[in-house]
Amino acid sequence: MEKSEKILVVDDEKSIRILLSEVLSGAGFEVSMARDGKESLDQMAGRKFDLVITDVHMPILDGIEMLRRMKKAGRREKVIIMTGDPSDERFRDADIPPVVTRLQKPFRMDNLLNVVVAAMANGTGECPAGVPSAM
Repeated sequence: MEKSEKILVVDDEKSIRILLSEVLSGAGFEVSMARDGKESLDQMAGRKFDLVITDVHMPILDGIEMLRRMKKAGRREKVIIMTGDPSDERFRDADIPPVVTRLQKPFRMDNLLNVVVAAMANGTGECPAGVPSAM
């Protein structure tokens, strides 16, 4: 059996976590979910993910601080940021891992899958050629 890529979906909205998990699992990815940055870091302890898809605005530990802590810990997962705030530019100058792209909520699931597949195919953790970046 082929190893499937592991994705961690981080969002404080349960319905979004479940929807993304169902879509990504249906596409053959192994999906774990976390409701905030703290829970995601707890899940990362001793585990490796290929991709982290995270919301920015979350309680307890927001997406930006979670990404800073990932970088400080030497984590090398690729990152896709989801945000419902089109003016949120805090991550542009933040000391965080490279972001593949930013998805503006709401987004279509086929767009999400296209970005995820392209990110998995590209080993750099940066926006793959031909995939539009929303940044």
